[in-house]
Amino acid sequence: MKILIIDDQTLLRTGMQLFLETISDDYRLFEAADLTSARSVLRENPDITMVITEVKMDGLVSSEIIHLLRSAKPGISVLFYSGLSERIFALPALRAGADGFIMKRERPADLARAIAVVGSGGKYLSVDLQASLISMIDSDHQKEALESLETLSQRERTVMNEVVLGKSTKEIAYMLNVKCNTISTYKKRIYKKMNVADTFELSQKAAGF
Repeated sequence: MKILIIDDQTLLRTGMQLFLETISDDYRLFEAADLTSARSVLRENPDITMVITEVKMDGLVSSEIIHLLRSAKPGISVLFYSGLSERIFALPALRAGADGFIMKRERPADLARAIAVVGSGGKYLSVDLQASLISMIDSDHQKEALESLETLSQRERTVMNEVVLGKSTKEIAYMLNVKCNTISTYKKRIYKKMNVADTFELSQKAAGF
């Protein structure tokens, strides 16, 4: 199986290649540091069947990344391998057409399973997230929280993730290259959509996913 990994960190791409070599001799890895290079690699190597990429790349989010990659290689499998919150970003990514989502902090064995599942045509979510989704079926509070989450835009999910991680308005504004009052506006929208009064309540609600 031929796999393209997209990441702007050279060490991560190298580490992934070494890791894949320990799993199977049948895996062959291609690399790209950005989405523009990735499209070129896909066009030059039409037998690549899977892409492993961050959920945010070059200013784009999951749905845009999937559309861009599949415009170069229709039907290619996309596994998001991310440092961003699975509970916030996984479901929107899957709804957008991704084939799997796994956190970068997961065990190597879990990554190997994710690659195997997606490579065989399946969908991958971590056991923890699957259990969380099942519990939501019987919980009105968690169901309401999930429905609220679905109303957030991709940018609002990004801001929410950083807020939950404890980042200040100034830090988030710098990271996203926008003004502080823009982030403040996003936070107000998020609080309203998530039906919370402050950052503490937002963190508590997000922890329930």
